[in-house]
Amino acid sequence: MEKQTYEEIHDCLIKPRINPQRRKDKVYIGCGAGFGGDRPMAAKKLLNRVKELNYIVLECLAERTLAERYQAMASGGDGYDSNISEWMSLLLPLAVDRGTCIITNMGAMDPVSAREKVLEVASSLGIHLSVAVAHEVFVNESGSGSLPEKLVNMEGGVSTYLGAAPIVACLERYQPNVLITSRVADAALFLAPMVYELGWNWDDLELLAQGSLAGHLLECGCQLTGGYFMHPADKNRNLSFPNLLDLSLPYAEISSSGEICVMKAEGSGGILNFGTCAEQLLYEVVDFRGVTFQPLSRSKVLCIGAKPSAHPVPDKLLQLIPKHRGWKGWGEISYGGYECVKRAKAAELLVRSWMEEAFPGVSSCVLSYIIGLDSLKATSIGNHLSSWRASEDIRLRMDGLFQEKKHAQQLAKEFTALYTNGPAGGGGISTGVKKEIFLEKQLSRTCFLADRGKANRSQ
Repeated sequence: MEKQTYEEIHDCLIKPRINPQRRKDKVYIGCGAGFGGDRPMAAKKLLNRVKELNYIVLECLAERTLAERYQAMASGGDGYDSNISEWMSLLLPLAVDRGTCIITNMGAMDPVSAREKVLEVASSLGIHLSVAVAHEVFVNESGSGSLPEKLVNMEGGVSTYLGAAPIVACLERYQPNVLITSRVADAALFLAPMVYELGWNWDDLELLAQGSLAGHLLECGCQLTGGYFMHPADKNRNLSFPNLLDLSLPYAEISSSGEICVMKAEGSGGILNFGTCAEQLLYEVVDFRGVTFQPLSRSKVLCIGAKPSAHPVPDKLLQLIPKHRGWKGWGEISYGGYECVKRAKAAELLVRSWMEEAFPGVSSCVLSYIIGLDSLKATSIGNHLSSWRASEDIRLRMDGLFQEKKHAQQLAKEFTALYTNGPAGGGGISTGVKKEIFLEKQLSRTCFLADRGKANRSQ
C-alpha cells in the first residue's frame, strides 16, 4: 500500500480563489443520505439509476449525533459514524467505477480515523482510491499547527461549523474518490462541488445563493421527494403504499449560470413538486422571499430566485462545546383494556413515592406522560374522563434528569419493580440510564482548518 500525505493549515478568512477553472458547464450532485439513520440501499439505488452523478453526498451528522460521537469517543469508542463501513462497502464499488465522488460528514469528531476505516474497507474490496479529509484543528500560541500522527482534531470536544471553502480546497488539491469532513454546515457539503466544478468564486454571491438553495433542498433527502409527506387526510398528499415504497433520493442539475433543477430518478415512486420543495424550503434557514419553484415534469422542478443576504459573510463562526448535563434515567410500561389510564396513573404515583423514600426531593426531576393519551400535547389533558375511557392501549413513560448517576439508576430500578408491586396488567417494561451531553453554542472569531489527503493504492 503506497501512502502519500499532505497537510496544510488555513485560517477562517475565506480568500478569493485565484483564477478558478470551470471544469464543467453542468454538475450533477445527488443526496445519498439526509440524516444518520438513512437507508444505504436507497443511496445505491440512486447511483444505479442516475448514471450522470458526479457527486453523491452522505449528510449523516446533526448536533444530537455529534454529541453522541463525543460521548462514544470519550468512552474509548469511535468518534466517527460507526456505520461508515456499511455505507462504504455498499457504495464504493459502484461509485469508484462510475467516477462519482462521495462527500460525507460521517467523520464527526474524528474524521482522520474515519479516513483510515474507509481505506481499510477499500483495501478489503481490492479498490484503488484516494481519500481526503477537511477538518478543524487547533493551533498553539506560536501560531503553528499541532498535527500529531494520531490527530484528535476537536480539542476538548469543541467543534466549529465549517463552510464550503475547506472542501473546495481538498477537491482542488486531491481530486479524491472520497472526501470526509468534520462538522460542516449541511448545505456546504453540496455547495462545495458546485464552486469547484463550475468555476465560481467566493464573491459570486448570486451564484452562491442559488447553490446554497440547492444544498438546503438536497440535504433534506427523501423528504424532498415524498418522504414524511404522505397523509391520507389530505388528497394532495395521499400517496399509495407502492408509491411510498420506491422513493428516490433527490439529485440536482446545476449549471454554471446558477440554474438549479432538483430531480428524482425517472420511474421512481414518491412525489416531487411545488409542495415538497416549499415545505423543505420553509424548514431551512435561507432568505426565501424571492424563490420560486416551477415544475418541469413529474420528476423535475426548476428552482430560481435565491438572493444573498445583506450581510452574506459572517465575522464569527458557530462553535459547539459539549457539556455534561447530568444523568438521564427512564422507564416505560404498557397497560391495556378497561381503565388502563387509571392503572398507569397509579403506577406513576407508586414510582414517584418509591423514589421519594430512597432520595427525598428527587421526584421533582421526573417528567411523566402517557403515550396514546397526552404524549403529543403541550400540557397534560388532566382529568377529562371521556378521553381516558377512549384509550384502550397506552404506555406510561417517565423520564428523569439527575445530577447524580445513582438517582437515574434508582428510577430504573423502581420502575422495574412495577412487575410485582404495581397495578394489574402491566407489561413490556423497558428502562435505561445514560450520561446526558448537550452542545453549548457560542460564536468564535477564529478557527483553524487542516486539509489533509491520503492516497491508497491496493496492490
